[in-house]
Amino acid sequence: MGDEDKQFEATPHKLKKAREEGQVFKSKDLSTAVFLIVMFALLFYLAPFVWNQILAMFILIFEQIPYASIEEVGWQRLMLLTVKALVFILAPFIAVALLTAISTDFLQVGPLIAFKAIEPKVDKLNPVKGFKNIFSSRTAVELVKNILKMVILGIVAYIVFMEFLPKLLTLGESENIFALIAVLGQLLLKFSILSGIAFFIIGGGDFLFQRWKFMKDQKMSFKEIKDEFKQTEGDPMVKQALRQRRMQMMQRSMLEAVPTADVVTTNPIHIAVALKYNADSMEAPRVVAKGTELFAQRIIDIANQNEVPVVQNVPVARALHQLVDIDQEIPANLYQAVAEILMFAWRSQGKPVPFLEEAETDETPEDDGMGTPDNLGNTDPTADDR
Repeated sequence: MGDEDKQFEATPHKLKKAREEGQVFKSKDLSTAVFLIVMFALLFYLAPFVWNQILAMFILIFEQIPYASIEEVGWQRLMLLTVKALVFILAPFIAVALLTAISTDFLQVGPLIAFKAIEPKVDKLNPVKGFKNIFSSRTAVELVKNILKMVILGIVAYIVFMEFLPKLLTLGESENIFALIAVLGQLLLKFSILSGIAFFIIGGGDFLFQRWKFMKDQKMSFKEIKDEFKQTEGDPMVKQALRQRRMQMMQRSMLEAVPTADVVTTNPIHIAVALKYNADSMEAPRVVAKGTELFAQRIIDIANQNEVPVVQNVPVARALHQLVDIDQEIPANLYQAVAEILMFAWRSQGKPVPFLEEAETDETPEDDGMGTPDNLGNTDPTADDR
């Protein structure tokens, strides 16, 4: 089934099923950006601690070297002390790294355990499918993002380096190694901050793109929605959700059809019915939209915005709303009344009348109780609509 047939948003049932299979959207770039920002912030926050621990480790090593050179046990003790010192230094970074990685995924995806996502699939071993993935749109997007990140990283590095270049040249001529280290630390700090901000912005954009791409891939055709309804119609909650979804889709489709209508007949405000007629392709006028109360008002508003004539005719509007479904032609007993409404609408716009050409424009049809010229021009909202 082509993607052009999948024009409806995914139902909650399909999204839930996709989630159970591990199909969710998340941005790896956003996770990476947050990870880098947190780790750089932790590094600069713990810089004094790390520096002191490294100095203490080297002091301990140099103190133990004379004893280690005498006996083999001394070397083992020296290695053990070195490993303990490194673990003590790296422990905060490892803990924060794990916590950050878990938190960023949790905030994007939420609690999720999907064993189906890790099940081996034969499709993944298909070389033809793998070759197609190389040239897919997703791969192209990833390539563009990687190029963009490299360009931004280069620009940030150039700007920061040029800003600190005079200080580095001045300190390079001196022998103050501690001042040089301090300036390099400031340079690294600014580079980290600017790079983190840039990557975070890219990650945020990627998150929105991944969400859009996921929802686009999950779109459904009308047939899929019908099949899903048949499979899940026993679940009351699913039935209610699907019923609301169908109603929303139907209302959206009707509102989109109003600008193409020839006339909207009203009750005047409680009922609105949009009619369309094409003499070449239709045997009779067709109802393209109808509604009551607030939805009727929306139909009227859209008709006014698109210069579609709005004609008040209480009995015709009521009869059309009760008897004719959407995209159905009107019954024969309403031909005359609807024809008069259409003629009135077309003539008010200066358009030619495609039927009833033999009727005289100044002739007054007999009142059949469904649509007389007296009713056709009445737009007084105080008129009896009951």
